[in-house]
Amino acid sequence: MKLRKLFAGVAAAATLLGGMAFGAATANAAEVVNDNATFTFTAETAEQLTGRDVTAYKIGDYVKYGSGNDVQYGVQTVAGNAEAVKTALEAAEQKNVTPDYLANALAAGFLNESADRPWNEGTTRAFADSLAKATLAGGQPVDLSAATKTTGTGDATYAATVSLPAGIYLFVDNTAATGEITKAVPMVVASGTVKDKVLSNPTAGATVNFKNSKNADKTKTADKTSVSVGDTITYTLTGKVSNPAPASFVFTDKPGKGLTVAKDTKFTVTADNVAVPAADYTVAGLDADLQGDGAKTFTVTLNDPAKYAGKTIVVKYAATVNSEAADQDKVVNGLQGNDGNYKQTPVSLYKFSFNKKDAAGNAVNGAKFTLSVVDGQTGKLPSAGTTATSANGVVTFKGLAAGTYTVTETKAADGYLQSANGKVVFTVTIAKDGSATFAKTVTSDPFGLVTIAKDGTLTVTNVKNITELPKTGAAGIAMFVALGVMLAGAAATVYAKSRRTNAALHA
Repeated sequence: MKLRKLFAGVAAAATLLGGMAFGAATANAAEVVNDNATFTFTAETAEQLTGRDVTAYKIGDYVKYGSGNDVQYGVQTVAGNAEAVKTALEAAEQKNVTPDYLANALAAGFLNESADRPWNEGTTRAFADSLAKATLAGGQPVDLSAATKTTGTGDATYAATVSLPAGIYLFVDNTAATGEITKAVPMVVASGTVKDKVLSNPTAGATVNFKNSKNADKTKTADKTSVSVGDTITYTLTGKVSNPAPASFVFTDKPGKGLTVAKDTKFTVTADNVAVPAADYTVAGLDADLQGDGAKTFTVTLNDPAKYAGKTIVVKYAATVNSEAADQDKVVNGLQGNDGNYKQTPVSLYKFSFNKKDAAGNAVNGAKFTLSVVDGQTGKLPSAGTTATSANGVVTFKGLAAGTYTVTETKAADGYLQSANGKVVFTVTIAKDGSATFAKTVTSDPFGLVTIAKDGTLTVTNVKNITELPKTGAAGIAMFVALGVMLAGAAATVYAKSRRTNAALHA
């Protein structure tokens, strides 16, 4: 509501009628305007106008003098609230307050409009805030109409109305603030229109912003999309303090299973990219390391939200992915929204498996493999372990971030030959969607013990003797080389034994 022009008109009327006494004699000669005017309240969202508990206190009557073409309008303070008005004017630093308190303040030009949001400046704002603390008479509940969409934007997108006798009112919002909607600040609103600095139509409607806010919901992001066990995740919490500020401003975080937030975690807090002093916020719930279970929470609270009204608050901290995450496909971390519900921020953990069989295609158990990250590879080794053993013919590595890894067979199953050169080596690349792609080279698998099917499935074969090795290509050549070496060794052994036997016979 742009009060300056209206109050100027009221002031003009008060000045015009300044020679009249606003005492009993004048009251008998004047007629209080009791016809209704429509008061319209606007807001950015319908929720800001819905279900509000509002009380209207009339502090100023409009009075009519004369009749016909000689009608003039003035204002007089409502008798039951005169002392409260006087006290509030004095609190707003109006000097020499004399009856009629409201009429004289208007005539003096003391009351003006509040500035735009956050409406915390101006003498009318100081007057309204002080008046709202007083004990006022004649309060009546305001039943706002249903909020309807308007053609306006911003704070004028929705509107609700109430019809009350023309005059000057203090509207007080008694609705408790919630996480979603703030409590409106007290509002001084006057009906009527002004023409040529004269109040000519006291029953004309008034429009005013309801002066509360819908809090923007808080958000959370993670600096990684996938992690390995033992990795750390840096979370960023973001929220904007509404203006006017809410009574409290709190980030409530709920780490899920597989996350640990240490008691000595360092928090970085900024407001519009400027560091917030540690004395201005409080972290609670981290007296000990918080082992996430989807129930425990901790909070970061601004101690004085009004100090940061209108500013964007950003909180950063790190959590560790613990061993409980190894069997999970993700870790989640919840942030409480304005509606009280928690919105989860997931970070993935991946796994991959391959088969371990013998030459006949039977499952082989007990073979051991090691995971590593060598030059140029982008995987993140899990702290939970880098060795896996085949069970039921399957080897699985889990709790991994996306990236490329090397897999090495470090021990054959009991009863089977150790792989060529003591090792079978291949690589696996885990994509950002968790899919795994295997690859090998001739040098990493010279005996052809690693098979990658068309569907991407990988199988590592163990053999019990050299005759079970593949007999084609490089593997076949390698087999003959190995067999030749073995035969040469056997011949040398037989010859040596023969020489020793012959020497013994001729001794």
